[in-house]
Order: sequence, then structure tokens, then C-alpha cells
Amino acid sequence: MLFNYKGHRIFAFSDTHGMHRWLYIPESADILLCTDDVVPGFGKDGFDDFSFWLLSLPARLYIFVAGNHELFLEDTPEIAESPLPKKVVFLHDSTYEFDGIKFGNISMRSLQNKSLNVHLATNIDFLITHIPPDGILDDGRGSIPLLMEVYQYRPHFHVFGHAHSCGNKSKGGVYTEYYNVSQFDDLRK
Repeated sequence: MLFNYKGHRIFAFSDTHGMHRWLYIPESADILLCTDDVVPGFGKDGFDDFSFWLLSLPARLYIFVAGNHELFLEDTPEIAESPLPKKVVFLHDSTYEFDGIKFGNISMRSLQNKSLNVHLATNIDFLITHIPPDGILDDGRGSIPLLMEVYQYRPHFHVFGHAHSCGNKSKGGVYTEYYNVSQFDDLRK
């Protein structure tokens, strides 16, 4: 999905599961947000190919968060940058600011633990997670603790994937706009 925000064209996607080379990325996108599940299995196979492909795209900023297929990155977050190219920002229970846009993440492991030890910073423009919040474009696979964090901290946008059947859909909220950017079903066609 493409966002026009604060003078940038931001393209967000997830759940390519090894089919990333078939994904259309608008050439005008200068920020790429990948929210997860880029490998076909559960491990490192295919991750180098994804990284090479990602950096072949002419963006100014690349942001990546791990999904349930890339938990190897979260198991050792202090060395997670080693399989990722240095130009890619890996968000893991952290925030990153670029040209006045603040990006934040609550990691897959933190969400799986069901009790959050990580809390969002205030004034987040884009919250990027793998799992959706409970009841919002989630196909019954969302997180209640994440929903509570979103309600409390009110990011402008919440971008996620994981629930393939709800991919490329959005839902407006009172304070936050929600986007499931899963590409899996579209890429399988």
C-alpha cells in the first residue's frame, strides 16, 4: 500500500513468502516498510535473496520488522543486523525517526508473550508490527495487548500483515488508521 505522508511516498508490504520478485513496487516510493514474512519457510533460506532484491529498489529508506517466519532475527536482536544489509533499519521494540516521520515497532516475540514489557513511545506516525490488533483486519489472529497499546498511544497509522485473507485492506479508526499490507493472496494468483 502506498501512503503520501509529509512529503514522502511510503510503500508498505508484508507476507511475500519468497515471492517478493513478483511484487510491484511503485518507482516513486522513497520509503519502503516491510512488516514481515519474506521467506518461504521458517528460517534463513531465501533471506539473502530478499535482502539483495530489497536494496535493488531505489528508495531512500528501508525499514524491516521480523514476522513469525523471521524469528531468527529476534532470537538474537543484538546481532540481527548481520543478516540484514547495513542500509536497512531493523526495528525491534524500538523507534526510528526520518525526516520528521517517527516509526515504531513492538516485536513479534513481545506480542507472542501476551504480556507486553515494551510500550510505545508517544507521537508515533507509523506503528509497524507483524500481528494485527485484535478484531481489526485480523481474521481472528490479532493481539489484545497490541490493541490496548494502540488505543493508549494512538499512532497515526498502524501497518501490519500476518492475516493473509485481510491483505490490502484498510480500516479507519477514531485516532488511528489500520492497514493490513499482506501481499500473500495477491501474489499467489
